[in-house]
Formats: sequence, C-alpha cells, structure tokens
Amino acid sequence: MLNDDVALIQRILAGDENAFTSLVRKYQRQVHAFVRRKIGDFQIAEDITQETFLQVYQKLETLDDPTLFSQWLYAIANHLCIAWFRQNRLQTEPLEEVCILGIETEPYSRYVASEHAKIAAEAQRNLVEKLLTKLKESDREVITLHYFEEMTSSEIGELLGVSENTIKSRIRRARQHLKKYESIIREVLGIPIGSEDHYTKDLNGGIRMKLTFEKDNLLSSLQTLQRVISQRDPAPLLSNVLIQAEGSTIECMATDAKMGIRMKVDGTVKEAGSILVPAEKLADIVKTSPAERPIDLATTTDDHIEITCGDRVRKIVGFPDKEFPKPPIVDTAAFAIDGEVLRSVLHKTTFAAATDDVRYSLNGLYFNLLEDRTEVVASDMIQLALTHCEPLKLSQDKDGFIVPLKAIKEIERTFANASEIRISRIEDQVLFADTDTTLTTRLMDAKYPEYDKVIPKSFEGHVVVPKASLMDRTREIFTRANPKENRVCLEINPQQIRISAKASETDEIHETLAAESGTGSVRIGLNAQMLIETLSHIETASVSLAFTNAMTPIVVKPIGQEGHICVLCTMRLDS
Repeated sequence: MLNDDVALIQRILAGDENAFTSLVRKYQRQVHAFVRRKIGDFQIAEDITQETFLQVYQKLETLDDPTLFSQWLYAIANHLCIAWFRQNRLQTEPLEEVCILGIETEPYSRYVASEHAKIAAEAQRNLVEKLLTKLKESDREVITLHYFEEMTSSEIGELLGVSENTIKSRIRRARQHLKKYESIIREVLGIPIGSEDHYTKDLNGGIRMKLTFEKDNLLSSLQTLQRVISQRDPAPLLSNVLIQAEGSTIECMATDAKMGIRMKVDGTVKEAGSILVPAEKLADIVKTSPAERPIDLATTTDDHIEITCGDRVRKIVGFPDKEFPKPPIVDTAAFAIDGEVLRSVLHKTTFAAATDDVRYSLNGLYFNLLEDRTEVVASDMIQLALTHCEPLKLSQDKDGFIVPLKAIKEIERTFANASEIRISRIEDQVLFADTDTTLTTRLMDAKYPEYDKVIPKSFEGHVVVPKASLMDRTREIFTRANPKENRVCLEINPQQIRISAKASETDEIHETLAAESGTGSVRIGLNAQMLIETLSHIETASVSLAFTNAMTPIVVKPIGQEGHICVLCTMRLDS
C-alpha cells in the first residue's frame, strides 16, 4: 500500500496527471467519510474533501517523506475541519484514528447523488418544523409568498385583498419574530431575514459577486464547458468552471490544459467579480432548478457560493481564480473564414481520422498551409479523406499544423451556427472564435505523414454511379450478410457494379447497380462500413470510383465538386 503511494507520488511529480486521479480515487471516499464523521454534514464534508485534494495537488512537492502520505493527507483534512469549526464558532474534537477501508463499494457518484436527495428532503422538513410553525397563520402566508414565491408587497396585497402597507407591516413583524431563528434559516435554506434584499450582506464575510441567469442559458453553457473538461477524473483545479463578470459581460471558461473554451453567457451583472466553481456540482444544481425561475448566483469574500432559484438555495465552496489557466483571447487581426465553408471542410474529412493509438500524428486533422490553398487531411492508414479551402493566412513563417480530433469535434458542435469563424495561431496553439465563444487548442507536436504519396496518380479505369443508390445497396447487402463478414465485393465494368457478400459459408447475396458511365473492369474487396461512411460524407448526387487493380487503393470522388477525394485500401477476396 505504501509502495503504491510512493510510486504514484513519483509519477505525479514527474507530470503524470493520470497518477493524481488514481490517488484521488484511492482516498476520496475514505477522506469524505472521515470529514463527515467530524463535521456531521454530508454536503459540507463534500466541499472540504474537494478542498483537501486541491491542497494536496498544490503542495505535494513539499511532502518530504512520501511513505507518510496518508498521515499527511488526513492532517490536511483535519486542519480544514478545524478551520470550518472556527469559522462557524463550534468546538472541535481531537483528531481520531480512523479506519474506513470497510466502506461499501457502491460507486461514489451514486452514493453522492442519493445523499443529496436525502439532504434536500430533510432540509424542507426542517424548514417547515423550525420556521413556519413559529409564525401566526397570517404572517406565515405572507412570508411564504414573499420569500418562497418571490412576490412583491404590492403583488401579495393584491392577491390577499389588503393594502400594500399592511403586507409590509406583516413582513416586518414576521422578520422581527424570526430574527432569533436566523441561524436555523441560514443552515436549512440560506434565506436571509434581516433585509429586503434577496442576499444577505454579511453572509460568509460579505458579497463579492452577484449575477442572475435564465436557467436554459446557464445550463447550455455549462454543458458545452463540461465537454472540454477531461472525463478521466481531471486534476481538481481543472474540474472547475471559471465564472468572470466585468462591466455588463459574463464569461465562463473551462480547460483540460490542452483545450479550453471561453464563452459569453447571457445574464445580469449586479456585482462584478470572478470565482472558480466545481463544474459538475454547479451543472447538477442548475439542471434540477425550476425552469420558470431565474437563477441567482452570489459569491462571498471567502469564496463560498450561494445559488438561489425560487425557494431553493444551495451553498457550495468555490476557489480563487488566480491559478486557473485562462484561455487566450483571439487576435482582432485574425483570419476570418465563412462558417459554412469551415464546417463543410471538417465534415468531408474528420470521419477518416484515427480514433486509436495506431499512430499519434493521425489522431487529428492536418491543415497544410499552401500558397494558393489550405489542404485539410485525415487518415487512419486504411482510408484517407482530403479537401481544401482558401489559404488560411495565419502567419508568414509557419508550416502546417495538426489539430487534435477532440478539438475538431468540439469546433463542429460549438460553432454549428456561426456565420463567420476567426482563426489565429499563437505559438503551439490555434484559436477559433465567433462573436461569443473562443475555443483554444494545443497543436499536436508531431510530423504528419506524406499523404500525397499514398494517393494514386493514374488509373486503369473508372465508373460513375448515383451516390445514394450505391450507398443504400451496399448497406442493404451488409445488413443481410454474415455478421462475421465486414467486406463486400465490387465487380465493376463500364455498364454496372455488382455488389455481393457472403450470407453463409456457401450462400452469397448480391445487388446490381447500373452505371452512368465508365471504362475498364475490376473485381475488388472493400470494407463495407468504410465505403458507406465515405459515401455519406460526399455532398454530390453522383460519385466516381477510380481504380487500377484489385491490390491498389480505390479513389472515390464527388462528380461536379473539385478538390475532395477519398482513398480506400482494398481487401483481399477469396479466389
């Protein structure tokens, strides 16, 4: 066990982020149980656990003896518990020896979700018992409408048929009565009683930032940002979203250290500021909030966050943003390309890129910056797709570059409706931006293969056929064929293409497709799924299949559209 920790720590200090996630997974549940046992509150324990691992990440290099890691880890957690008790003016107890290895193996996320549901239900019951029963019926009704339904005194008066002054008097009387129960109210739902303002100025040290969002706007942005954050349990700092408000502009940012997104979010800035917020936790809160109510987000001088929607109030712990790597802003002189053109280029090529580790440089799209055009290429060594667009004038002295496949797919989603996309390059990064969003990605540090050498320069024959008919008949043959058979046989001559595949060891199924024109004949084998996918990314009604013999690659070209070609390696057929 100790040797495991030492090995993980050595890997972490050498820059291996996956090693840190392994360390978090190993101790996360035990630390949470330890903190919860001392604090007595599941949600606060969750926040302290996150802060514990953040401090471990920041201070690990200061640990002199890695064999003492577990003691050091629990000492940090205990120190944070003591700090929480002091802040909340409670008595602390000495550090107890804990043994939490027997905790059930239920997945931690499911455990957290079920506990959150229990906490929410319990909070409502406590509020009813500890707050509303303390009031007279008339005052209880007014307080409920004012704080839970967020109605003004005038609206309540109109609803109840009494004057606005009467309602204000009842609210004042109820607040005075509840003043002595304010700590209970804050503990349960965080509803302030001493002020007409929806926020309390002295909550956790004073308000620092105050924002209001519509649920759909905030949730849509968070879902985009979460796609950027690594799904492989990223380092604690990078599992957060940075929310930054300045003037009337709100921006949210996320990064996995290789790719980042900076995006504007519609909302109202009441107090400017910035904060790091746990991305998954915030998204879960927003997702379960009532759709018809605005979401208020307030931060405090000690980095706590209060999220309010109607009568729902949640408090979570945030972090200062000073160590968060903020994505750069796109240069105002960036090259502008038509959004439809860029999306078309990506659509025609991305499908052919490698999705495994067959060769590192192939796990992305290559932008070859030529003088008269930019060629965009994708290949997995079995198929290749190439197209081009106008020359991207990004720099005078830069060669081509490889954009990682993860970033390419995010560009397609993020800028799906952008009319114009600006592109600029900063050293080993490239930036894509529209009016609201900037996506930054590190370029792949690799040399792309000489792709032009695998594209045949001459052919013995070709055939032109309707694209949709060839794709549909290939798909039909493939679905009816032996499930173990992934290839189809194409027998091509100037009049037709005969498509066939084995249904069993002895039986064959086939379809015949008339050709529009052609020269030469050949019998070749192709991967059925690759042929179907290639055809689905061609945008013209007819395609040309050019060939030399059964052993050389076949080239598929759209008829009436220059500059787009797809190359497919052939497969050996039974004689």
